[in-house]
Amino acid sequence: QPARIVLTLDQALNLALQTNRNIANSQYGAESQRYSIDAARALFDLKLIPGAGVSLAGGNNTDYNYTSAGLQLQKKLEYGTSISVGPQITRSSGQSAQQYATDMGVTVTQPLLRGLGKDIVTDNVQSADSAYKTSLRNVYQTKVNTVLETISAFYDAVRQTEMLQLYEKMGARLKGHSEIARAKEKVGLATPMDTYRAEIPLREAEDALLMASAAFQDAKDRLKLILALPQNTELEVTVPGAPVFGELALDDAIDTALKKRIEIEQMNHDIAEAQRKADVMKHNILPELNLVVGYGRYATGDTIGRSTGFDLDRYSASLQAGTDIFRTAEKAAYQQSLINIKTLRINMESRMEDISRQVRKQWLSLKEAVKRMEIRKSQIKQGDEKIALAEVKYAHGMADNFDVIEAEKELQSARGNLLAAEIEYAIGIYNMKAIMGILVPRN
Repeated sequence: QPARIVLTLDQALNLALQTNRNIANSQYGAESQRYSIDAARALFDLKLIPGAGVSLAGGNNTDYNYTSAGLQLQKKLEYGTSISVGPQITRSSGQSAQQYATDMGVTVTQPLLRGLGKDIVTDNVQSADSAYKTSLRNVYQTKVNTVLETISAFYDAVRQTEMLQLYEKMGARLKGHSEIARAKEKVGLATPMDTYRAEIPLREAEDALLMASAAFQDAKDRLKLILALPQNTELEVTVPGAPVFGELALDDAIDTALKKRIEIEQMNHDIAEAQRKADVMKHNILPELNLVVGYGRYATGDTIGRSTGFDLDRYSASLQAGTDIFRTAEKAAYQQSLINIKTLRINMESRMEDISRQVRKQWLSLKEAVKRMEIRKSQIKQGDEKIALAEVKYAHGMADNFDVIEAEKELQSARGNLLAAEIEYAIGIYNMKAIMGILVPRN
């Protein structure tokens, strides 16, 4: 049997944050991005690298073959220094007898210009960490969007539920008017026109009831999709209370939004990251110059046993340089990074102005929604008075049923408009919280 679930708004929101598929996908994306940090940090892991080689060469009266095997323990430090240590054994033979050599050495490579410094060497790690933080902000933004979508779908289902009840009540009253008109027509107290006046709005109400029923089912199905519930679930929603939102000055609302909105935090992060990348690009203009120092103990012999004494020393120290003198590509990349910073700052200013506009617009919209609700309430009061007067006049034969039916329709319209205004105001409060960046708590 299909499951039957009755949800309050808070329950729906909690369920959405736990089960919504879009949120799950964004969380998987963040988790995947986190592994990029591990991959970038692998550059600084201690590595054990086996190596081997075989070569064969020959020519006029010369034949030569070479075989080697070794093991290297390598480590790159965060300031650019690379250390490699390990043994190696080689066997070579030519026209003379074969020769063996063993070596145990250590090599240290230290960048002196390009590639020197922790901020430069760990650039990939910092880029991966920046991307991971961005993915976490995307998860939060997905949660905000999902909460707003859930609220919209939930209130749509509530609205359709209330409209169904209104149309059912109106249909019952119009059906009563139709039956009275038919009865009066039979005894000559009403004309066929009176009957038509009652039946036409009755059919309209029945049609509206069917449309509201279809819209109600569609709203529930949309809510079930957001909540990742099976579509055959029997879902019912309860009418929520009015959301709590204290009186807030416009300037305070704008200040809160500029401090709390996740987009502002992300853009500040983007600017800082762009500045860091610009520093890296500037550093990359430097030429490559490395100091390479090596020391080892080795031995040679015509047998392996004689070549394992490690009785001989070797050492080396060299400066290695090799780079393009003009550095055209690197200079262009640096200038592009500076332009990117300027672009991001302009975008930041534009975004802040747009957020201020959003807050102002929503703040005014809430004020107008309150006024509209007061107007709708006054219209309902007038509609009740009008229908009472029309019924008295109709009961005393001072008017036909046209005034009564029209008053019923106007009252129904006023009640529907009040319901729409109340729901618009409630959703508007949640939208205001989202615009201010306080709808979903930050972890």
